[in-house]
Amino acid sequence: MAAFVILLAAAIALTLVGWLGMQRTQRELSAYEGEVLPQIAQALELAERTTRLAATAPNLAESRTPESLDANATIARGLISEIRQRSGEIDVQGPLKARLDPLIDRGDINLLRLAELTQMRQQVRQRLQTQMERLEDIGSRLHARGTPPRHGDPVLTQVWSSLVLGASVDTPATLGRLQADVEALLIAADRRDAYAGLGDVFRATLRELSIGPAGILRLRSDQINLDGRSGSLVLLTRTNADELSAQVSRHVDTLRETAQTRSELVSRAIASGKTGLLLLTLVCGAIALGATAYVHRLVGGVERITAVMSRLARGDTSVATPATARRDELGALARTFEVFRDNLLAKQQLVADLREQGELRAAVHSSMNDGLAVFDRDGRLRLWNEPLERMLAVHGVQPAAGQPPRQLMAQLAGGIAWRAPGRTERQALAAGALPPFTAHAHVELYLPDNRVYDVRSRAMPDGGVVSLVTDLTERRAIEVQLQHALRLEMLGQLTGGVAHDFNNHLGTIVGTLGLLESQPALDAAGRAQLQRAARAAERASALTRRLLAFARRQPLQAEPVMVDAMVEEMVDLIDYSAGGAVQVALALQAGGASVHLDRGQLENALLNLVINSAAAMPEGGRLEIATRVDDGELELRVTDTGSGIPEALREKVFEPFFTTKADGEGSGLGLSIVYGFVKQSGGRIALASRVGEGTSVTLRFALEAGAAPPVPAAAPAPAADGPAASVLLVDDDEAFRHTVTEMLSSAGCRVHAVASAEQALHALDQGVLPQLMLSDVRLGDGMSGVQLARTVATRWPQLRVALMSGMPLETVASQADGGWPFLQKPFDAGALRHWLRGLQ
Repeated sequence: MAAFVILLAAAIALTLVGWLGMQRTQRELSAYEGEVLPQIAQALELAERTTRLAATAPNLAESRTPESLDANATIARGLISEIRQRSGEIDVQGPLKARLDPLIDRGDINLLRLAELTQMRQQVRQRLQTQMERLEDIGSRLHARGTPPRHGDPVLTQVWSSLVLGASVDTPATLGRLQADVEALLIAADRRDAYAGLGDVFRATLRELSIGPAGILRLRSDQINLDGRSGSLVLLTRTNADELSAQVSRHVDTLRETAQTRSELVSRAIASGKTGLLLLTLVCGAIALGATAYVHRLVGGVERITAVMSRLARGDTSVATPATARRDELGALARTFEVFRDNLLAKQQLVADLREQGELRAAVHSSMNDGLAVFDRDGRLRLWNEPLERMLAVHGVQPAAGQPPRQLMAQLAGGIAWRAPGRTERQALAAGALPPFTAHAHVELYLPDNRVYDVRSRAMPDGGVVSLVTDLTERRAIEVQLQHALRLEMLGQLTGGVAHDFNNHLGTIVGTLGLLESQPALDAAGRAQLQRAARAAERASALTRRLLAFARRQPLQAEPVMVDAMVEEMVDLIDYSAGGAVQVALALQAGGASVHLDRGQLENALLNLVINSAAAMPEGGRLEIATRVDDGELELRVTDTGSGIPEALREKVFEPFFTTKADGEGSGLGLSIVYGFVKQSGGRIALASRVGEGTSVTLRFALEAGAAPPVPAAAPAPAADGPAASVLLVDDDEAFRHTVTEMLSSAGCRVHAVASAEQALHALDQGVLPQLMLSDVRLGDGMSGVQLARTVATRWPQLRVALMSGMPLETVASQADGGWPFLQKPFDAGALRHWLRGLQ
């Protein structure tokens, strides 16, 4: 206690000495701040203004616009005013103001003259720029293409070049020589009559620009003179500013000497205070060292133990407990604390392991896409993850700890069924029945909203069960859509192949009928019968073309379409698509009105609507297809008397893959395809439906102004020098080959018919060289017609080659890249003769 009392007295004495010394120092600093610092600050501000004034003069001289000149002049005048004000504030009655005032007045006058010269330079520069633009016009006339020879007289060109050069020279001597040269050249131009053809205005303008009062050389001379005068004023202004700076610097030096004197006084006051403080500090230090040694000897051990306990409380377990080997009370305390420390470390390790396992389990559960449920040995729910909650929340079920599987399943809606592996049928889950996943390791649950859950269960060592639930709904829907798409693709391939073969048969029928009709012994009744058969064959050919368009074997392009005629041609397909139980009625009132769109897509859209309407009338009903012209638009309406569409589903019927049919019975793409076609064609689509009464779908398209009915395009005719008197015919269909042979023979051609490409090449190798080779594109096994055409074009380039096919030209265009003539099947004898005439 005595040591601490002495230390307190020394600290009080140290405080008093320090306080007195700081008071003295404060007085000296106050005097220093009150007298010297304000003057130094004002002098520095004055020096800064003079420096800015020296930098402003070049900016003022280089001003390019009146606005920048006014701005720089304003800045310079403001600096002069501030320098005058600061000089008066620093030394109102002393010699500094008397030395600065003349310099400030001189700088003000120089800046005013510099502003005037800069304004004059701007005016001269502007006038010179205007004259240079006029000189550029003269140069354009002198160097323009197509001018008469005298317009490009070299004397005038030299005058123009001298003026251009004079606008950029920098020395008066060079400018004087150029001026003398220009005057001499002008005299020479007058003597040579160099202005002939250019006019008096051209001569007057050139002389004005050369030797006039506002000539380019004279303006450039004025500009050089003004630049020199401005440079001199800038130099004078900067010299004046440097002298101002020198005067201010000398004043600052005087203030610096005063500040040095004040600083020495402050330093002496601080030094005396520091000496007293140092002595007292040494005394206090000696007392503190003695007291510290005494306290350390008594309580040092307790402090070390307390430090270790504090670090342990903060979580630091790396420091060992000190003083455990002592035999006194401190040693006993240290050993007791060591026991507590070891127990705490074991507990912390256990908690850390449990926390790590819990975080790992939570991370695994939350990252799973499938639902997870864990039941204990008593069959009660103990653990589940978020994906399972989301699956059950869709059905309004919230899992809770302790729920048995039976109670969890009872919350689901009725109509649940399940199927185990190895079973093809679904079994309904009766109320109160044991859930299937307790009896099977793998089951599939089917819910009334068409959702399918895959449930896999495994037994745990303690008797519990772990179940993994996977949502298979989207996967099954995609599988169904893929199967439907594959079926559509197979149907398209089958339709395209059948239509191609059918065109071959039709070609035989149409050709034979044409040959029979040309017989002179045919009576009127027989001729009428043949014409009736020909019309039936033509309708079959049109049906084949529609089948090719439906199967997408025929490229579709926008064209004028008479909708009423199109619907009448499609009656057979509409009846077939609607079915025998549906009565089809037509109310076609559009007449000859046509629209410009893709006919094939319009036919497919109409068939899609017919098929949808027929599906809504499984027991039969009435289907009406109506057309009319309304307000510049053609309206196509399909109305049925089916079951109708509920209001909640009407907004979804045009969405892709949306269907109300059972699984596997519809792709959900029909109406979405119709909707996309209508929108792409610039039309509108509307749906009206009432449950139990039927549905009406209306398509509206803008009428085509002045469009004529579509006319089938004629087959392209090849360019040739003469008719094809001899033909090599290649076709693998025997009946069609014989028919075409007869039609060609009736047209006066000599025909050599073969069944394959190999036979055709063999015939050509044997010396058969006709004027035309007509080959089918598809020739069965072996080479195709396109490959045959390429081979013939290479080996026998003089032989004309043509192709024919039951598929449209656009379908084989990507293969037939040789530009060969094309004949579309089926065709009759008249069409063939017309095509042959095109060979001339």
